[in-house]
Amino acid sequence: MSISIEDLPTQPAILLDERTRPDLRDAYGLLARDATQIAVAVTRVRLATLDLRAEELSSVESLRVLVTELNALTLDAEARLIRSDPDRTSRVALYRSLLESGRLEIRSAPLGGWSPDFSVFSGSNGPRAVLVGFHWFERPYPHRGPAFASIHFGARAAAAAQRHGELWARAHDVGPAVWNILSKAERGARLRQPSSS
Repeated sequence: MSISIEDLPTQPAILLDERTRPDLRDAYGLLARDATQIAVAVTRVRLATLDLRAEELSSVESLRVLVTELNALTLDAEARLIRSDPDRTSRVALYRSLLESGRLEIRSAPLGGWSPDFSVFSGSNGPRAVLVGFHWFERPYPHRGPAFASIHFGARAAAAAQRHGELWARAHDVGPAVWNILSKAERGARLRQPSSS
């Protein structure tokens, strides 16, 4: 079967990179503010670099994060890094409370695979947008680049949501393990704070 350029979808898409604004971080925040559900598939989560803010997630009722695997040693190292940075420790309480409320769910699919990372943003009428590409929130981007990501809409977002659902159904819950790491990071941060007496 041959394919020609005419067979490719013609729906508009937005290409992001690390040099322009909006970059992935800006775009993610904007899309999250307008979503009631977010379905994420990332090869690995770096808790220390994850930067989602309460105001960006205020309308999100369901945040489903799918990872290929979680390594206990890596998560423990992440917890130590979080404890050492006051800016990062303020995010920990948000993620922990999202887990406790059930709004955040985390599953691992060690036998699953996808490329690249993607996040589907849905509203009351279903999937609206899918952000595809390496999910890196920190600035500046640590490599020479380029760090490309793209946003697609409509039918492409619906297709990505369906694929996420298939992966999610075969994955297992790791939320309690992540909650333990977050709680450990929070406790460690409180112990490091100087007393006010």
